[in-house]
Amino acid sequence: MALTIVMPATAQDDNAWPWDFPQDVKLKMEVGQTVLSPFTYYPSSVEKGEPLREAVLIFYDTTVKEVGEEKSVLNNYGEVVEMPNALIIPLPKSAKAKKGDVVLTWWQSGSGLERAVVVDDKNPEEPKVCYLDLRWPDNPNSPTLEEKRKGESLKPGTFAVLKDGKWQSGAQVAIKKDKEWLKGTLIHVEGDRVLVLGFGSKIEAYDKADVRLIPFKEKIKVGDKVWATWVNTYRPGYVVTAVDDLTGHVFVKGENSSSVESKSIAEVTKVLQ
Repeated sequence: MALTIVMPATAQDDNAWPWDFPQDVKLKMEVGQTVLSPFTYYPSSVEKGEPLREAVLIFYDTTVKEVGEEKSVLNNYGEVVEMPNALIIPLPKSAKAKKGDVVLTWWQSGSGLERAVVVDDKNPEEPKVCYLDLRWPDNPNSPTLEEKRKGESLKPGTFAVLKDGKWQSGAQVAIKKDKEWLKGTLIHVEGDRVLVLGFGSKIEAYDKADVRLIPFKEKIKVGDKVWATWVNTYRPGYVVTAVDDLTGHVFVKGENSSSVESKSIAEVTKVLQ
């Protein structure tokens, strides 16, 4: 079967790269390595002339075919796509994780970028994880949680361990915009600019000074008053009702509400207070 090369528009075309962020991010990756990238949606949006700031740019897993200075070529089951380096997140080939670690990966029995907590490290190169970015039952005593807590095994070379306080791809961030804190996932940092995957899988660039890292391993306990996510923002006024340390989930309710909501540890914080 012949390979198809999808060539996005040139950098001179405003729609090809509308963000105030360099395309030529220096990446440590090699041919055959697994990466995350919006290799389907970005090229098709460019070809159609769609406004990229409004495009849904979901990051999926794929592999590297050629490494370039500004753009690299990805191979997705025989389809070859050229992508700006700034939209490629390499995953290390030989990472190991221990129980309690937070990792960047994808939903391996589904699809799409995910952060996850390691719940079983018997094989540290193939840890079992519970995903943080998937919907979780709002009832901490739900019988469905027994199966979910067992986790899903990751393949070797398909995850990166995330560290609190480190500006690395996959970190959880809050962005100060007007009087709100927007939630997002860090793609890359270059100098004083950051590229962020935000609500609805839309990408935007911000000044690093307006962005705050949200820790994954914050000390949060029952009764704490916290900020929690609501749609695309972090908002104050929540109280913690239960904590599932194993899987990285926190149950909260509004101070004037009786409804309990499940949030991941990426969605609850005290650092914005």
